[in-house]
Amino acid sequence: MKIPLILLASCTILAGCAYQPPIKTESGADWQQHQSQVAKLSQWQLQGKLGYKSIDAGGSANLVWEQDQQQYKLSLSGPFGAGSATIAGNQHLAQLQQGDNSYVDSPSSLALQLTGLRIPVDALSWWARGLPSPSKTEATDLVTAPEGFALSFAQAGWQLSFSRYQSSPNGDMPGKISGQLGDQSFKLVISRWSFPQN
Repeated sequence: MKIPLILLASCTILAGCAYQPPIKTESGADWQQHQSQVAKLSQWQLQGKLGYKSIDAGGSANLVWEQDQQQYKLSLSGPFGAGSATIAGNQHLAQLQQGDNSYVDSPSSLALQLTGLRIPVDALSWWARGLPSPSKTEATDLVTAPEGFALSFAQAGWQLSFSRYQSSPNGDMPGKISGQLGDQSFKLVISRWSFPQN
């Protein structure tokens, strides 16, 4: 069983429904407007592929991520997923189900104990939307596009880049997110965003 990959994927499922405080940037109103619009999203789905690399390991999996307020369901499959797996829960407790095996713990504990990757689990749902997390130290080195969305920023030690934005009624959503911290990296390539409330 490829527990590290699946647990890393579980890190990406934490919801972020709190207000996102503004970040000072020369792009001004365009970034503030984009940030405010996307931060309000509380129900969404994405389909894509998650990959990661560290000194000791690497892998990838296809994923479908469903978010409703602070509840989530993440379905994984692919060459490193050893078949399929489902992860469901909230920001405090996650349950991983793969075949007859089930694991329940906080996402942070599972990630720390079983992957060894220093990913800030409470930030990833914000990063997936191209936003800095309000629960971490203020993002730095913010670079935005003329349209207002983020192209890159640094937060919690990670250097993050965002590209392949897709237009939606809920704002421009990133199609590719890359993160780098020393020898660790992850990449989330999103093929489709959807918003059930619309």
